[in-house]
Amino acid sequence: MNNSNSTVTIFDENNIWKILFRIAPPVMLAQLIHAMYNIVDSYFVGRYSGDGLTALSVIFPVQLIVTALAVGTGVGVNTLMSRDYARGRVQRANRTAGTGAALAVISWVIFAVLSSLFMRPYVATSAESPQAVEYAVTYGRIVCVGSLGVFLESIWSKVHQAGGNMRLPMLAQISGALTNILLDPILIFGLGPIPALGVAGAGYATVAGQVVAALITSSALRRPPKLRALSRYARQIYKLGYPSIFMQMLYTVYIVALNVILAGFCDEAVTVLGLYYKVQSFFFIPMAGLQTCIVPLLSYTNAKGNYRRCQAVLVDATLLAMSFMLIGVACFELIPDRLLSIFSQDVRVLEIGVPAFRIIGLSFLPAVPSLMTPVFFQAIGKAIPSVILALTRQIFCLIPIFWGLSQFGLGYSWGAFPIAETVTGSVGLLLYLRQRREWQLYGARDSKQKQKGRISMKMITAIISKKDSDEVCRALSEGGYYFTKMASSGGFLSWGNTTLIIGTESDRVKPAIEIIRANCSKRVENIPSTMQLPAHSVTANTEVVVGGATIFVTEVEEFEKI
Repeated sequence: MNNSNSTVTIFDENNIWKILFRIAPPVMLAQLIHAMYNIVDSYFVGRYSGDGLTALSVIFPVQLIVTALAVGTGVGVNTLMSRDYARGRVQRANRTAGTGAALAVISWVIFAVLSSLFMRPYVATSAESPQAVEYAVTYGRIVCVGSLGVFLESIWSKVHQAGGNMRLPMLAQISGALTNILLDPILIFGLGPIPALGVAGAGYATVAGQVVAALITSSALRRPPKLRALSRYARQIYKLGYPSIFMQMLYTVYIVALNVILAGFCDEAVTVLGLYYKVQSFFFIPMAGLQTCIVPLLSYTNAKGNYRRCQAVLVDATLLAMSFMLIGVACFELIPDRLLSIFSQDVRVLEIGVPAFRIIGLSFLPAVPSLMTPVFFQAIGKAIPSVILALTRQIFCLIPIFWGLSQFGLGYSWGAFPIAETVTGSVGLLLYLRQRREWQLYGARDSKQKQKGRISMKMITAIISKKDSDEVCRALSEGGYYFTKMASSGGFLSWGNTTLIIGTESDRVKPAIEIIRANCSKRVENIPSTMQLPAHSVTANTEVVVGGATIFVTEVEEFEKI
């Protein structure tokens, strides 16, 4: 597969800066264009109705939930495929891609139904004006029911990116945004025989752009595996992607919470917060692009066991992101009025927004480590630190501090942003230093084992179900492992066992165990059994738990190939 060859060529490049400057610009441009969806909608809707602009701010958290599910699943697909490419398992990578598309469709169906049912109760918590409520319900239902394009495009773009193809997702985003830009004024204000649809027109234009983007990336479509295998792949995808989903969900939670707090002051304060996130997206795009790029790079590098290079990737990406964020700081401090006036001429919005933007702008630099370190941990397979950082930033810090400062007045509440980012960035740095020390200790231990030409080896003894053995053996072979296969019975897995003996280097033990885990699943099967009674025998089915694996890892004192 061309994708795998491309990945090896790009991600094995020695110069990290060269890799980033090669793959990041297309991603950044794609995300810049993606940000245009809400920006363009807000621009034209703002000229149509002030209540319409408030409606878009209210629906923004709901759109973030869509993004959370879609992008989080895509991150899981991307990470898993990058590992597979690093180990030469192209067929497995294709099955992961097929599973991702199936999950996208399932997620869309569930989300479309739930959003249709609960849209109005949600809107009522964040808007007071009856007109704003109606606009929000209309716009929200259109973009949620029509969100299939978002789910599919997010998965298919990540599939392309896992193979090192950053240009096609960029082209898809550009085409989708241009479609949205073209249709927005036509559908909102009407043109010729096309009637003016108002806020609903903005929703239809957004959906059309997303569908176009999905169609362009559809070459990444792969056949999903069979149902039993699909469930295994789905668990692995969500295991890797759930930190991203969780973080995005928390993002939504805290925006809703802030909207509720701000609604206690006035609708214009809610509008200011919504406009901030739209304007902010432009200045956060370089960092978001770097986050997207380092996920497959870190996953690939970590799978190779090159931990020192993983550290270098994070440091270089963080420094580059900070240099870009200085532009955002300058704009928010020097020209906040001009940024706000792009979308609204409302005197009250400008009165609230100008000082708010200047205070929030102070959070941009500490936001870099706050947002880069969770991605780092997610890419290397450490979900818990990512979750800790997300909770610290959005739940433990931002919401309580925002509420506490709001008790002194609306103007004080914005100070929660720089405080929360500083605290989270500090925690992220401490967790990173802890991870670095862990790698250093591991390297020192491994170095001692390799003195005088000795190779540190381990022997893995894996007892697995006979029914899983073919799939496990195929995956181990694709991963470059050598093993001995023996039939066995009884013991740990009840019946029908196969024992595999695998000899490998110490740093390849964990990847081997992950391969076994990914291809073995516990399940209940009905086994015929005969019971002898005094007069006759009775045959019945007995439920037996089969599958799974029992694994032993032992030290190898000496290893020779003769």
